[in-house]
Amino acid sequence: MTYILDPAWHAEHARLENLAGLYDPGTAAICDQLGVTAGWRCADLGAGTGTVVKILADRVGPEGEVLAIDADTRFLEPLAGGPISVLAADVTSEPLPADRFDLAHARLLLEHLPAAEAVIESMARAVRPGGWVFVEDLDWTTALAVDPPSEAHERVIRACHELFTGTPYDPSCGRKLPRRLRRAGLTDISARTTALYLSSDPARGLPGWEMLVDQLAPRLLGLGLVGQADLDAFHRLWHDGDSICFGPLMVSAWGRRPPDDRRGE
Repeated sequence: MTYILDPAWHAEHARLENLAGLYDPGTAAICDQLGVTAGWRCADLGAGTGTVVKILADRVGPEGEVLAIDADTRFLEPLAGGPISVLAADVTSEPLPADRFDLAHARLLLEHLPAAEAVIESMARAVRPGGWVFVEDLDWTTALAVDPPSEAHERVIRACHELFTGTPYDPSCGRKLPRRLRRAGLTDISARTTALYLSSDPARGLPGWEMLVDQLAPRLLGLGLVGQADLDAFHRLWHDGDSICFGPLMVSAWGRRPPDDRRGE
């Protein structure tokens, strides 16, 4: 797999933890809506720092199972034990075990993968008949929303979007999820969309945007998409104590493998 974001970046753990703080409550609420409970077998693909793994483990209890899968398991290995097991794997080339899980989940993974549809199909085979596939990815349709209007924000976010062109990253992945679930043969498909309201802070700034831009900055500058003055203005904006924006739209979508589906046999 090739990610536009570098997993070895010095602040990657902090960046992932910031995203988890923003999106974990919504993920947990949908897990509860889907009925995740004691004894369930669950898989979390692209498990990152393991915050969703911990949400699932809390619900399935010692009699359940949570398999945390990532190509880079350094943040997951300390969680192994009890219902949690850790697997280092490339989900684009290593198939998941068939008919095993009650829930297969992935958040902020498919948007990085040219083989996103194949991974959803693998997830659909991995859940038992009647089990759920639950995927969550961003759609940048709301990323330019800012008040008051800001040339700095627009210039930097448009530069990020231009950088994505020609890379595996798909900034419109979120809107495609329900259709992809349907094409994988799943039913009872539903979705929820959330554009987080984010406010500048004189001390803290806006970590979600700022850490993303900091990681992309060498490539943005190297390609001439922005100048250092643009990046400096972007950081000042999110410390002004007045500006607000919406984050990219998070699309959470889920579907059920039909109870009479025997594709794994």
